[in-house]
Amino acid sequence: MSRINSIFAVLLLTAVVCIVPQAHAAITIEASAAGSSGAWQAFGVGTYNYCVKTYGAGNCFHWTSSSNNVFLTDTRVTPVNNDGGTLWVVWEVASGNVAKMWSDDKIDSTIGNRCFFAQPQCTVDATAATLTASGSSQISASIWGADTNLPAPIQAIFEAGTPVTVLLSDTRPEDAAFEDCRVNSALGNGPYGAGGHQDGMDGMGYNSSNQPGVCPGSGLPQGNYVGASIKSGYPASTATANPLSFNITGNDPISGTKIPAYTVIELGAQAIMFFFERDKGQLTNLANVSPEQLQQAFSGTNCDASAFGLPAGSIGIFLREPLSGTMTGVELTTFRGQTTYDGAGHGGVLGISQEANVAVGGVVSNPLSAQSGTCLAGLGGRYRGIGAGEIDNWVLNSGKASPFLGTDGIGYQFFSFGNVSKFANNPAYGYATINGVDPIFASYGPQYNGAAYDPGQPATAGTMPGASTLPASCGGAFPCSEKAIWAGGLSLPHVRDGSYKAWTVARVATYGSTTNLKNLVKGAQVSFVDDVPDMVPAVKTVGTSETDPGLTLLRSHFQQFDGAGTLLGVAPVNKTDEGADTGGLILLCPTSLTCPTTTQDLAGFQGVQVKP
Repeated sequence: MSRINSIFAVLLLTAVVCIVPQAHAAITIEASAAGSSGAWQAFGVGTYNYCVKTYGAGNCFHWTSSSNNVFLTDTRVTPVNNDGGTLWVVWEVASGNVAKMWSDDKIDSTIGNRCFFAQPQCTVDATAATLTASGSSQISASIWGADTNLPAPIQAIFEAGTPVTVLLSDTRPEDAAFEDCRVNSALGNGPYGAGGHQDGMDGMGYNSSNQPGVCPGSGLPQGNYVGASIKSGYPASTATANPLSFNITGNDPISGTKIPAYTVIELGAQAIMFFFERDKGQLTNLANVSPEQLQQAFSGTNCDASAFGLPAGSIGIFLREPLSGTMTGVELTTFRGQTTYDGAGHGGVLGISQEANVAVGGVVSNPLSAQSGTCLAGLGGRYRGIGAGEIDNWVLNSGKASPFLGTDGIGYQFFSFGNVSKFANNPAYGYATINGVDPIFASYGPQYNGAAYDPGQPATAGTMPGASTLPASCGGAFPCSEKAIWAGGLSLPHVRDGSYKAWTVARVATYGSTTNLKNLVKGAQVSFVDDVPDMVPAVKTVGTSETDPGLTLLRSHFQQFDGAGTLLGVAPVNKTDEGADTGGLILLCPTSLTCPTTTQDLAGFQGVQVKP
């Protein structure tokens, strides 16, 4: 939606203000969520299952929009800022009328954080044409049934715009705020790290009005708060991601309004995987990578198959936009890592940022759509994708001729069965182990705990799993329990045992009471056990197929700060879920109920423990 259309929508709302309240006066909006693409399907299925369990199958319905056509509108700036997302809606009907409604607009996690914490919060809105269209079945009917068209009272709510009240995020809010300030600032070293081992990437260069990595304070010109739109390099794409300032505590930097207290609830752990096309010769024999090799390729230090120890050859390297929760997760666990500055000239950066070398001659290459000087060596190039779907399509089409590359290409995303469905059981595509550790299955060996391969595992190493590899007991379709897919009975075994390092915990946040939200989170966690095991449930979860012990480890939490040393959020003092944690040291828990309370520990890429 253009900004002009958004202004028109406001005028339209004024015209129909006498109608809209009556149209949905009796509808209780239980949750209006925005954020994480990785948690979008699970949260939707969990919400629908909760509705069915509570109100009966005949009274619960759902609808999904077409991609990127439902907008988050931030009115704190002029003109208003719009970011396109993809919506699911679940509703309950009582006595023939819509009684309750839940929704979630899928977008970059950092944008979701901004829209939740902004005061006033962003509104979720769409045009009548989008809302009257038939459901687009963005979530498979085999999982939750066929979509139903939206009733008119619900259409009226989204045409008027409804505020974001729930956040879904792939990272803690502190990490999202940290990355937003890196993006929305000048390229270079921040003042807090002066004298330490700096890499010139405290700020990424999408807003020259702010010092590198520094979050702007209140009372500044609008230019300090609004950065340059990050553009896609995918052929013919017009998608953008928009940097815009927000705080997570205190007052909103733009409006000055106090930010209410909020509660964060852990949903589940999700693995980040590196996947690639392997049928053009350059990456055919790729099976295992190290963090150091990934840093070389994705930073542009060596845009070549030789970065992975293979014969030299041109490859495509596909990066997510730096407002993505996926990008933040992999940046802080695998690429650059967390900074260990202390403000006194000590500490530094452990790895290499994937945003390194994006700027050429001090000017950010935007869109990042070709080699164009952003690679220091190698025959290939780096390219930007906005949203998980564009990275999927980059990898899917990289071997095709112009406007694509005609070579193999590699990207990353959160693993989920939905995310990998385009590549499932196709030997032309694969995913890599990291330091020999598989992100999805126990191993690609003949035995696991005395049993043959995991039942849901393809026969060829690194091939994506999908419906064609589901056990016969599932009938080759979801719902399919984790017990049926993994020989050990539990999903993503190397995330659970701490040996696979590239993962984050998806969270849900809300203001005020959490009673209703906890029911939805519980529904999603049961879905991980019984229906589509995309994540490890964060807590012990009783499903119909088995009882899952949940995630019996955590990442150490630590105080996050911006490029000037300003603290972001509250300090984690002997608490397991306060402060930042993406990139924290992995701590094993003796039992599912007792975890260490160690804080402030960060993880080096070789398992070295360091203090921030």
